[in-house]
Amino acid sequence: MSEDTGAVAGSGLHLRVPEVRFGDGAVTHLPTVLDEVGVKRPLVVTDPGVDAAGVLAAALAAYDGPSERLDAPTEPSTDDLTPEALPDNVDGVLAVGGGIVLDTAKLAALLLAHGGSPADYLGAGRVPGPVAPTVAVPTTSGTGSQSTQTAVVHYEGVKRGVSDEHLRPDRAVIDPSLTFGLPREVTARSGFDAFVHALESLTARDHRWIPERDITYQGANPVTRPLSQQALSLVHGSLERATMDGDDRAARRALSLGSHLAGVAFSNAGLGAVHALASAVGGMTDAAHGDCLAACVATGLRYNLPVRRDAYAGIAADLGVGSTAEELVGEVMRVRDALGLPDSIGALGLDRGDAGAIVANTLVQERRLVTTPRLPDEDGADLEAAVVRSFD
Repeated sequence: MSEDTGAVAGSGLHLRVPEVRFGDGAVTHLPTVLDEVGVKRPLVVTDPGVDAAGVLAAALAAYDGPSERLDAPTEPSTDDLTPEALPDNVDGVLAVGGGIVLDTAKLAALLLAHGGSPADYLGAGRVPGPVAPTVAVPTTSGTGSQSTQTAVVHYEGVKRGVSDEHLRPDRAVIDPSLTFGLPREVTARSGFDAFVHALESLTARDHRWIPERDITYQGANPVTRPLSQQALSLVHGSLERATMDGDDRAARRALSLGSHLAGVAFSNAGLGAVHALASAVGGMTDAAHGDCLAACVATGLRYNLPVRRDAYAGIAADLGVGSTAEELVGEVMRVRDALGLPDSIGALGLDRGDAGAIVANTLVQERRLVTTPRLPDEDGADLEAAVVRSFD
């Protein structure tokens, strides 16, 4: 179905974003930022890798107040977090880490305020009120979770989302210097996530065809498109440089900024088929999110190509990589391959016989599919055909 069908009257555009401090040394302002949101004893959510790399100490160097600590699981599920597992002597959450850490922190803030299990809040708009104050300090350049209203969690073998405006962090402190020592493979995977965030939010279904919803995924619009365009330019121009030369600090800074802008853009405009497919594949394989995106990107872009040919051609021209839609798809695949990421769903261990399950698990990603340019058939037959072709 093309987006020329089913126009709805919108209720006006919104741009929701946390207050941000950005730049080398931004973490020196952390005591002030915590004070601004009324947090005196934070629950510090991080992971052992961030700690072992010295990044946690660098992020907290200016903060000498009391705190408690929670290490995020490698792949959080709805069973990993319970109110009983959280300390009762904290008054807010401070996240220091990558996307999984930040998502775990959002869920912790939710349970500190409302109890229950993350499974109780799956879907959109199911959080009953404000959560514990949250400050996000990303240590990778990719997920944009510091600016979004969603936490991703495994539920019954599928990556699902808890999406609600109450989950958007109160503050984000983005210090590119925390990424200077990031390993090559982490830079590649997280950066490719930002690349796809920018591209999918730029080409998302137009806001005029999106019904009002419980979350802010309102479709691409005049407010979000400039953010997506700037993000895409920054990430495209820096991702390979930052990956191949970790000491290229200018590239690291550009990638940090681009990934944040992409996070702001997609958390307001929405995403599409690539992320929906990647979430399904990730739940079935436990592969890293960036690897799943790389494996699914060609399938998702080609699926949307019939209704985005002109847009893709324009983006190719803007990036200086050609003048046709096919040249844009080719450039995305070239970047993927240059980064050494998986080139197909089959590379992650799935085969043609898994296509039906992949699509079934994709169709439950409503928050992502509602803004994809080409809406799947009700039974997903057209999307399944695209997935099957990807194994040729």
